Amino acid sequence: MRILVYFICFALAGACQADTVRLQEDAPQRHVVQKGDTLWGIASVFLKDPWRWPEVWKLNHADIRNPHRIFPGDTVVLMQEEGQPRLFVEPGHLTRTIKLSPQIKTDAIITENQPIPSIPLEAIEAVWARGAVGEAKELESAPRILGAMDNRIMLAKGDRVYASHADIPNHEWRLMRIGQALHNPDRPEEILAYELTYLGKAVTETYGDPLVVRITANTQEVMERDRLLPAWDGHPPLFIPHSPDKPVQAQVVSTLEGGLNAGTWMNLVLNRGQRDGLEAGHVLTLFKGGRSIADPKCLRANKLAFMSGGIDGLANDCKINENDRAALPDTAVGTAFVYRVFDKLAFALVLNSSQPVSPGDKARTP
Repeated sequence: MRILVYFICFALAGACQADTVRLQEDAPQRHVVQKGDTLWGIASVFLKDPWRWPEVWKLNHADIRNPHRIFPGDTVVLMQEEGQPRLFVEPGHLTRTIKLSPQIKTDAIITENQPIPSIPLEAIEAVWARGAVGEAKELESAPRILGAMDNRIMLAKGDRVYASHADIPNHEWRLMRIGQALHNPDRPEEILAYELTYLGKAVTETYGDPLVVRITANTQEVMERDRLLPAWDGHPPLFIPHSPDKPVQAQVVSTLEGGLNAGTWMNLVLNRGQRDGLEAGHVLTLFKGGRSIADPKCLRANKLAFMSGGIDGLANDCKINENDRAALPDTAVGTAFVYRVFDKLAFALVLNSSQPVSPGDKARTP
């Protein structure tokens, strides 16, 4: 039986300032794709700069959005052709024919032979399926819980409740509670979105004004003024890791795990979104801002003069400058992978970090 070979050539670019191939020193000649592998992980096996994956495979924008599937059992082969590295993907022996019985439920179907994801799905599936922020325009039009027929304040699974009119006769809903506003670090007066707490699920029983819904699941008590947002497919699509086409200068607004800091496999909110050209699959380098060394009141110079025994030069040479913004260089501390993009902000997963990532830290084009 003839083995089909998918051949996709590439010209590897190295560091941004040099057109050199940057293969890993121990890059293997062959890599058999295993269950649990990710595109990012495989890219890291061969490349020092995994975000250059599309350049390796010569993928255009259409390919990035509709990428070739790689399955467990496939073999990625590294070869040389005309002095340039080339990759082949040999399809594996595993069958990909999946027979499904008719069913009503529309949840994502998980099979033994799914194409490998871009990043570990377990790190983002809760955020992806439930959502964690809502934009003001979306929340303004979202139906609100008005209450039940009785006077109960707390509502739970099985309760039939009234809600304000919905613009769409949606059948399935996410129950969400609005939290604090997320402000743009660049322009503190601008609200990018609002944090949301997932409460549970509901389905429409009677479409009208008011809307009648039944709570089908809840993780917390549901109360009046909580919002109904449409349910969506909880299975993330396949993203291709790639660098943005133009420079991106973003800042970390918050973490999505509730803590002040985030580490590897934790989620961030960035203050850049679709309006800024950000898209799912973009890889960004995380930076800690350099410590300020500005000394507008000469306090540092005076302290150094005192500690060194009163050397006049350290203090007398200081000139007061209220506009001094001098700081040490920013330090790269990790890598983030953008996986969900809204109009004004985006969610990103920390792929690696040498230090905790905090609100105010920066994310830039690698």
